[in-house]
Amino acid sequence: MLALRINQLSKWAAVGSLVALSALGLPTYADRVAAAEIHGGVHPSPAVILQVLKSFDNPEGAVFSADGNHVFVSNSAEAGDLSEGFGWVEGAGYISKLEVKANGELSMVNKTLIKGLTAPLGMGVLPVATKKFPAGTIFLCTGSAPFVDSNGQAVKDPGRMRSKLLAFNDAGEVLGEIDTGQGSVFEQINGSPIVLINALGFDTDGNLYVTDSAIGGDQFDPPFEGKGGLWMIPHDALDALADGVEPADRPIFTAIPGNPDGVEVSPADGKIYVNTVGAFAGLADPANGGVYALSKEDIANKKVGQLIDGDLGALDGLDFTADGVMLNAQIRGDIPGKITINCKGQLATTLVLQPGGTMSNLTGPADLAVRRNADGPQLVVIPELYARDTTPGDDEVTVVALPADFDSACARDMASLN
Repeated sequence: MLALRINQLSKWAAVGSLVALSALGLPTYADRVAAAEIHGGVHPSPAVILQVLKSFDNPEGAVFSADGNHVFVSNSAEAGDLSEGFGWVEGAGYISKLEVKANGELSMVNKTLIKGLTAPLGMGVLPVATKKFPAGTIFLCTGSAPFVDSNGQAVKDPGRMRSKLLAFNDAGEVLGEIDTGQGSVFEQINGSPIVLINALGFDTDGNLYVTDSAIGGDQFDPPFEGKGGLWMIPHDALDALADGVEPADRPIFTAIPGNPDGVEVSPADGKIYVNTVGAFAGLADPANGGVYALSKEDIANKKVGQLIDGDLGALDGLDFTADGVMLNAQIRGDIPGKITINCKGQLATTLVLQPGGTMSNLTGPADLAVRRNADGPQLVVIPELYARDTTPGDDEVTVVALPADFDSACARDMASLN
């Protein structure tokens, strides 16, 4: 992979998206384009770093348990130095389980709760039970390309690419899996298996949304083409898919440009938000790090939805606060990475972390998780995918507390732009 410098004032921001974003009711956007100030501000309410844990192996995803008492972290176990390209080590990934203390800090419960995984990435919690999966079941994206064997050699055999959704409970018991690879329903529908099954999110009805970043398929012989986009898996299809049966209500694929990565459903408007990571791999991304909002009607009609922001660099995870403020992890736009904030209906600003400032030594912030800690502050758990060295087991997860006025500060943020 190439280290890329993202130009925040690209042609997209200055020209192409001006009309699209003006339709969002952003009265000061044109002025900010002219003043070369797009995304130049910071969110007015800084966050506080509570803890930096250094006991992981390229942590990529984080998720809170349904009751909020635990956090699960996916350790993707990458091989080699990022500057020389990347690949996950086959079978070396694992899931860690941590307890959430009253003060918001995390403590390790089981470092290797589930072992032997290839490329464990994004996770989400099922909100509505099926006959097979209780509410609170955690779903995990795993088995993705690109990956290497234990000797660091790229795997060429396409039969070893077994992308899937793995379901497990808080105790680490595997409850089932959904095949998304060769021969699956997903390949039948789309002509290609899911190559890089990257992130997932549920809506309140239990429908599941999964991104395919479509990177890495060219390592195989013959190669997989890969089709970047968003899958919607109906809630009532989960059991059938886990049983290897084609469901009556089939998954729906929506193509999204720029190699989609993070996905989450907003608690404010119920729309499905997807960001893009294509710039990370030197791939074409017309939004240069964009965020798309899709309604359920958009998905039913296989429409890409509305591009609400762009020129944010290579984006990875995204999540929402309880009031619908969106956080995006910029994984490779700058080094270190940063977290951007989209107040509702507004362009992104940057989250300030104290101590440390806007960057605060984050190395590849990835699929972050947000949740209110009992009666305390909202917590953000930030896995840092890219270590500064290649020694396994000492990579970082940063825990951040958002101040009580974080969501309400959006009103001040908007006022400052007028």
